[in-house]
Amino acid sequence: MAGTLWGADVDQLRTLAQQFSKTADLLQQQSMQLSSQINNNPAWKGADAQRFRLDWNSNHRTLLQQTVARLQQESKVLLKNADEQEKASTNGTASGGAGVEASSSGSRPPIPGQGSNDPWGPGWLTDPDSPCRNGWDIYGLAKAFPNLRTGLFDIGAMLHKSRIGDFLDPSAWRAFQESNEFSKFFNLSNNLFEGKFHEVLNLADTTTAFKYLDGFGKGLGIVGVGLDALDAFNNFKEGDYDAGKYSLFKVAMGAGSFAPPPVGTACMVASGALALYDNVPVIHAAVDNAKDKIAEGTEAVSGAISDGVDAVGDFFGF
Repeated sequence: MAGTLWGADVDQLRTLAQQFSKTADLLQQQSMQLSSQINNNPAWKGADAQRFRLDWNSNHRTLLQQTVARLQQESKVLLKNADEQEKASTNGTASGGAGVEASSSGSRPPIPGQGSNDPWGPGWLTDPDSPCRNGWDIYGLAKAFPNLRTGLFDIGAMLHKSRIGDFLDPSAWRAFQESNEFSKFFNLSNNLFEGKFHEVLNLADTTTAFKYLDGFGKGLGIVGVGLDALDAFNNFKEGDYDAGKYSLFKVAMGAGSFAPPPVGTACMVASGALALYDNVPVIHAAVDNAKDKIAEGTEAVSGAISDGVDAVGDFFGF
């Protein structure tokens, strides 16, 4: 007895993917235009205008960007499904059938690409809204401030002209951190949030307590790197390559924080900045708005250059 035929219309999948992509582009364009009009309208002033701008940049615009990203992601998934469906149908035709058939027992076979949105790993680790991930985000945000304060102060001090020759020397950094009262205070605060209690207590590295506490501090860092690596894997698995690259960058910064200064300090500052960007809506909106301004400026310059080239061509008759 022949099995039931399962499958999808490849052309319709690709048409739908194209519609998703066009809608995402249109929504992105509208979001940029609205943001420009809302944030740069000199005629709209006052407390109500400020409140609306803040609400727009921190909530509504962020929601639009998330919708754009989701539409783009689903467009890629649909195209991938279409390619896999076409491949499966071709193989099925070659073996004497068209499409993909269910087994004679009636169980439905997996549709190609169907699991692409199923993250690898337990939900309490992969779901960004799980209590575990929310707690980790709060911890990352809490330590971002001391990380930034400590790193920026030390980098600024070591870039001073009298210390420029020592900037690449980790031992010079250590000597400065132990001699400067501000650096000592900032690093003490930073070590508390990083779980480096053995350094706070100034334990000898030969003691058992030092080894356990040192392992605890490094373990916190490894957990952060591991979560970002898991996110990168699942983002690439789902076809969201931009998010995957961003997560990989966070992995690199987290791993780089283990290195001695100045590399470790720079990576620590970058990780702190990324934590603020990820978890503070106002900062996220401000950064995205700045990126849009740059994109709009680049587009305007490009358009002006193109118009200029066309005008020159018209003048000379070519």
